[in-house]
Amino acid sequence: MTNEIKAVVFDMDGVIIDSEPNHYRAICEAIGSEMTLSYDDFLSRFAGRDERYAMGEMAKELGIEYDEELFQKWSQTKSEAYAQFVSENAEPMPGAVDFVSTVARSFPVGLATGSRRSDVDAALRVLAGGRLEDVFQTIVTSDDVPKPKPHPATYAKAVQNLGFQPNECVAFEDSPNGILSAKGAGLRVVGISAMHGADKLGEADRIVPHLRGASLETLYSWLD
Repeated sequence: MTNEIKAVVFDMDGVIIDSEPNHYRAICEAIGSEMTLSYDDFLSRFAGRDERYAMGEMAKELGIEYDEELFQKWSQTKSEAYAQFVSENAEPMPGAVDFVSTVARSFPVGLATGSRRSDVDAALRVLAGGRLEDVFQTIVTSDDVPKPKPHPATYAKAVQNLGFQPNECVAFEDSPNGILSAKGAGLRVVGISAMHGADKLGEADRIVPHLRGASLETLYSWLD
C-alpha cells in the first residue's frame, strides 16, 4: 500500500501548530464578558469545527441572539486577537515542522483546515520562523468550501488541487471531525492523539501519539 502514496495532506490546528489555546483566547476576546464556556468545553465540543458553526453553537448555549451581523463582528475581533496571540506564542506540535519539511522533500503536500485563511496566514508567518510558509502546494481553508469539516469538501478540494486521486493520498488529522472529512473524501488517515485522545479517533486507519522523530520510513510503516 505504501507505494501508492503520491501526496500528503495535513490538518493545521493540533497537527502542525498547538493553536487551540490561542483560538480559545481569541474567541473569549470576541464574545467578551458573556463567555463562560471553559477551555475543556471548547476543546471537546467545538475544536475541529469551522468558526461560524462553533460561534453559533456557543452563542446558543450562552443564550446570546446570534445573527450574521454579530458573527461578522465576532469574527473580525477574533481574527485580530488570534493574529496577536499567535505572534506572541506560536508553538508547533512536537515533531511536526521537521516531519512536514521532510515529507515535502519527497511528496507534494497540502494543508486542509477548518480555520479561516486569515488565521492560517497569521500562524504560518511566525511558526518556526516562517519555515512552512511556502511549503504547501495547496492550502484549503473554511473560506474555500461551501461546507467545512466534517463535510468531505475540504479534503476533496485539497486532493483535486494537488492533482491526485484520494486513494493516492494520506491525511494527518487530530480531531474526529477532521477524520470524518478526510475519510469521507476517500483518503487514508493517520490520527494524532495528542489533543483529543486515541479513544476519539477510532475512524482513523492508524493512530499515533505524536510526530516527534517521525521520518519517511515511519510514514511507510504507519501505512503497511
